[in-house]
Amino acid sequence: MSPESLLEQFGYLAVFIGTFLEGEAILVAAGFFAAREHLDVFLVTVVAFGGAYSGHLFWFWLGRAHGVRLLDRFPRMKRHMGQGLRVFERYGVAAMFMTQWLYGLRITCAVVIGMSRISIVRFLFYQALSCAIWVTTIIAAGFYFGRAVETLLGSVDHLEKYVLLAIVLIAASVWLYHRKKDRDSDVS
Repeated sequence: MSPESLLEQFGYLAVFIGTFLEGEAILVAAGFFAAREHLDVFLVTVVAFGGAYSGHLFWFWLGRAHGVRLLDRFPRMKRHMGQGLRVFERYGVAAMFMTQWLYGLRITCAVVIGMSRISIVRFLFYQALSCAIWVTTIIAAGFYFGRAVETLLGSVDHLEKYVLLAIVLIAASVWLYHRKKDRDSDVS
């Protein structure tokens, strides 16, 4: 099966799942492949928004329904809880916008916000706005990165799999860095 057919069959599903969980790398890749016309940029944006927004709603609901038990079950989340709580207490609703851009705090902060007294209507509105800005910005970065690569190098059909590999390697490196940092703080 060719990479193009894999993208066409599973690209939008990967975007939804990736943004439900975290999402920067998948959005950059989706933007890049939308620039290459393997994915539709509007559909990628809609699917990414749906994944990010539903992910935040899920974590908010878990925080609202099972906050303390959830934190007891996941010690890493509990460790980040203090940082997330300080950000939310200090900045209020603006914290939803700020934490959208902070790798590793997005999920924890959604749980923290769920544990807070914020109204569900207020959360739904501001989280929708935050997700829309985040999704649009990251996809645009990937899209224009794809256009810039094509402008600089001409036809990049033969390079697509290497660009995807580079995006995956960068994302894995960032994830491993954060895992190592978490382990080092566990030891301290």
